[in-house]
Amino acid sequence: MGCETLALSPKDAETYFSTATEVSAARFDAESIILPCSFSGTLTKGGIRYAWRIHAAGAGYLTAQATSSETKRFLCEDACEKALPALMGR
Repeated sequence: MGCETLALSPKDAETYFSTATEVSAARFDAESIILPCSFSGTLTKGGIRYAWRIHAAGAGYLTAQATSSETKRFLCEDACEKALPALMGR
């Protein structure tokens, strides 16, 4: 999967974070696949401004900009894979 063949729109990022599964740091470390191709941006969720990063293969992060120590980790599983098949290389 080359980065040049993959695109992630703002709507795709919104879909990712509404369908991906938030997981513990331990599970993320054990199961995530971090590929060099990634996308990033910012969003507001629950009144908090976050910086986000989503890697091809479905690992993602949300980090609160006000307190950069608050990072949420996500994995693209069933619903996310169906909603964003290109992100998963399908």
